[in-house]
Amino acid sequence: MSDQKTTTHERLLQEAAALFARRGYSGTSMSDIAREVGVRKASLYNYYPSKADLLMDLLEQSLSSWSQACDQRSEGIDDTEGRLAAHLQSAVDFSRAHPQAMALIRLATAQVPGDLRRRVQSRCSDYETKWRQEMTGLFQEAVDRGEVQSSDPAILALFWSVFLDGILVNRVFATEKTDSVVSSLQSLWEFFWRGVSGTSPHTEISL
Repeated sequence: MSDQKTTTHERLLQEAAALFARRGYSGTSMSDIAREVGVRKASLYNYYPSKADLLMDLLEQSLSSWSQACDQRSEGIDDTEGRLAAHLQSAVDFSRAHPQAMALIRLATAQVPGDLRRRVQSRCSDYETKWRQEMTGLFQEAVDRGEVQSSDPAILALFWSVFLDGILVNRVFATEKTDSVVSSLQSLWEFFWRGVSGTSPHTEISL
């Protein structure tokens, strides 16, 4: 692929993500995307056979980028508290730095129709299953070391998933005036860690 095509592809992804986030999937057409990119509609089909395939690629990239951001920040951290704090910090930082990616994930999982919805649900289910298995393993290690009170690592992983998901959903829909999550992030983290460990955390979440 030439540099020009690569540049066009990057613009295509950027403009499509922005339009999907702003107008929704049904409210965005390939013609709309082509107009924003500055190419003919037919040119878009050199990259994607359909709008659905374009959305799936954007979803895959968003999930992958989020996962990599979380993994990189927790590298080299051995204790459960530190790894969870790093995960929380990276997830919130990612949502602040890439609001379109977070909006796109929410859009794809809630607003797309028919067969595309099943494709999205299948991919997100695969991602969630893998992530939940990793977190269950993390909490199993915490149980073995006596770092947490519960003896059921699967329930702890579910609790963490619900906790983190609630924070990220709030971040997607909040405005600057209503965004109380970021300002309360340390308190939320302290409530979570005390709830699962019975002790106050030593790790602070930076705002």
